[in-house]
Amino acid sequence: MNRTLSPDKYHFRLPFYTDITVPRPMLIDQKFDGETTGAAPAGWDVTTPTGSNASVVEVSGRAGKSVHLQSSSGSAAATVARAFPAQERAVTVQWQWKETTAGQGALARLSGGASVAVDLATRDDIGAKELVYRASNGSWNVVQAIESDTWYSIKIVIDPAPPEAAAPFFDIFVNGIRKVRSAALRESTAVLDSLAFGTREGSPCELYIDDISVRVTESVNSDATLQDVMDQEIQYAKNAGIDYWAFVYYPQQPLARARELYFSSERKGEVSWCAILDGNFTGSYGTNLPHLVAQFSEPNYQRVLGGRPLVYFFTAATADQVAKMRAACSQAGLPDPYIVVMAWTAQGAADLKAAVGADAVSRYATGERNGQPYSRLADAESSLWDQYAAAAGDVVPTVSTGWDKRPRYDYPLSWEPNYTGFKDEWTQQATPQEIAKHLHGAVSWNNTHPDNASANTVLVYAWNEFDEGGWICPTLFEIRDAGRPLRLDAISDVPRTSSGTPGRRTL
Repeated sequence: MNRTLSPDKYHFRLPFYTDITVPRPMLIDQKFDGETTGAAPAGWDVTTPTGSNASVVEVSGRAGKSVHLQSSSGSAAATVARAFPAQERAVTVQWQWKETTAGQGALARLSGGASVAVDLATRDDIGAKELVYRASNGSWNVVQAIESDTWYSIKIVIDPAPPEAAAPFFDIFVNGIRKVRSAALRESTAVLDSLAFGTREGSPCELYIDDISVRVTESVNSDATLQDVMDQEIQYAKNAGIDYWAFVYYPQQPLARARELYFSSERKGEVSWCAILDGNFTGSYGTNLPHLVAQFSEPNYQRVLGGRPLVYFFTAATADQVAKMRAACSQAGLPDPYIVVMAWTAQGAADLKAAVGADAVSRYATGERNGQPYSRLADAESSLWDQYAAAAGDVVPTVSTGWDKRPRYDYPLSWEPNYTGFKDEWTQQATPQEIAKHLHGAVSWNNTHPDNASANTVLVYAWNEFDEGGWICPTLFEIRDAGRPLRLDAISDVPRTSSGTPGRRTL
């Protein structure tokens, strides 16, 4: 199940096997700017007992309009509530709000029927102004401190029925930073169907709310763990002239599943493979190495330079590990492996190559920040080929097809706790022709630098890093709208020989 790419702005990246299960995922989207000043907010059930008020207002210093809720010490709470179509799937709720005086008891509630799934409020705890949420045991837990007359952007991602029998949960984000992760629902509910805001009953409270949205988060189903999907991907890669896939070698489940589907495919001989080893593999190197070396003798393992097995080490390599791999190959009667170490700088790659006794250097990927054009990424990466060669000798040039980690900012992953910078980690999307031009440059570089490209191979980032912005795997919108895998078509037209004619590809 793919949730990372579910918002509309990422749909263009969805792989060809994706099913968009909710074509119109937006359930509420209201900014109030076009509504009548002084009137109640349109579409909301408004409760305003004597001494309280709820109306659309213009707020000084803020463009557009907002909703103003106010109650006095002697009044009941002022509330606005709105129902939306009942959802049994994950939902993302966002809004902005501020209290004139922080900690006056403003509240937000997300419910399903009579059950309150998320209960969020403000409080003054002996002078400490805080945003808090109610836990499943009824206690209030602090989200963060808050200040008076200050706007806060709140986002809640909630799933009442996660896949694979996981427990229902919600996350709370404040100003784009996740403050609460995987909290249990306040009260159990199988559906979500309403959102409410209010003031505290019997207490003076002045609250402003704006930019309210509720959208279905789980709006796509991208199940790649099927044999026919893998078989089709192999066919696409073969048709584009791709020689091999470099799998990041995960020994553990479920991340090993893609490699296993490749091994079990009747088409696995049509596209070879090799390994990229990171900490997942090297963490249990003694256990994992014999399994990999056994694969070196298989006909579909990628070889270079007359039969040497090709292996990449990504950020994790030691002299002992390299020596043990070479010794294991020698003992098995296999050619000496061609070992490539990856690093983020030319000098770092050169130092690592020398320290561990590798054969060549490369780089995992290259990106630009703040929406720079793809051409700038391609130019920067092209210059890196020369830098790596000058520092380290033999190089496998990397061709990055893109870089955009904003999905991981919108929906952070557990293994990347420092995700907040990802909002700036993006390059403009490349056209198929731009990717082909960059690849042509790498092939030409290999042809004109034989002393630095002895393996004569190019590593393309990436086949399917959809949520990081690098992919050539066909997408849903390519196949649906153009009827063709446009990026792969462009790659297949790139000459692979110094004469500019089609030749054997090593990509």
